[in-house]
Amino acid sequence: MMMRRWFTAIFLSVLSFSLLADPNPFAKKIKVNIGADAAWKIDQGVASKTASDSRGRYYHLQFDKQRLRLLITNDAAGQSPRHYTSFGVQDIQVDGKTLPLFRWCLNNQERHHRFLQQGLAVKRSVCEIDGDQGVVTLHLNRATLTALENGKRLVWLIKPYRTPVKLNYELTDFADMVAALTVKKAPPVAATTAVEKISKPSKCWAGAPAKYKHIRPVEYACGDAGAKAAAESRIVALIEREKEKARKAAEAKRKKREAQARKQRELEAQRKKQEEARRKQQEAEAAELAASETKASALSSEITVKMVGMCRKFWDKGQHRCYCQKYIDFAPAVIKAKAKAGDSCKK
Repeated sequence: MMMRRWFTAIFLSVLSFSLLADPNPFAKKIKVNIGADAAWKIDQGVASKTASDSRGRYYHLQFDKQRLRLLITNDAAGQSPRHYTSFGVQDIQVDGKTLPLFRWCLNNQERHHRFLQQGLAVKRSVCEIDGDQGVVTLHLNRATLTALENGKRLVWLIKPYRTPVKLNYELTDFADMVAALTVKKAPPVAATTAVEKISKPSKCWAGAPAKYKHIRPVEYACGDAGAKAAAESRIVALIEREKEKARKAAEAKRKKREAQARKQRELEAQRKKQEEARRKQQEAEAAELAASETKASALSSEITVKMVGMCRKFWDKGQHRCYCQKYIDFAPAVIKAKAKAGDSCKK
């Protein structure tokens, strides 16, 4: 009984702590993937891409060449904003890395730098949260715009009220949208026919040569000279970028080949130097050995002559000494026969 009370007390303590730590411990994280199939819509200088989650909330990513905004509303048209008393932005990433501009905002936010929080001011208002209107605004610099144009995926990690939300935006169409947004509008036509009012302008595409397979065609309205020029300029810029990449890659390969060839030459020179040193050492050893053998041969011949001369005195008397046995080949036949018959020098 006492054990049950003890277990119950611990369980209630843990549950109370969890409830205090998170007002809604059962809230599930929402993840929304927004691909290039969700088209950008441009209206009065503002491009907008809209997606919704399973709870009926709509997320509008907006861009006006100076600011990037995330607006949360109750409707697809973006006219009924969601109202939040608590709103936080945990991170904004491009291709898995935190945007430097967002990190700057965190470092320049008053009170704390853990996440962007509603109600806390950021220096120069570079990043702003208006929870009452459900909107987050980033005032872009050139580096951030370039990162968005060259990136593949933009991720927002936000927490409006209690529910964490992860928004994955595909960026493959962002640069095309920026190009379309910068195209100047043609002057309005004084009068149009009924057919012109009803029909939609046909789409044309500016494409790169076939060898640039990774460059996607840029869409523009057929008959719009300004849009065509902008699309072609975009293609030219992309081609120049690909050429620069190819040039840098070729330069890197050339330097690598040169480094490898230089290293090979150094190794070959070192190998030849070692072989020359071994050859000289072998020649020196051979010369030393030959000199030693010559000296030994000369010494041996000199000793043999002296010993044969001394032994011959005994041989001429018909005598033989054991120390002359080594030189028996130089003795007369009679002495050889006696030495062989007697064999007295063997022990």
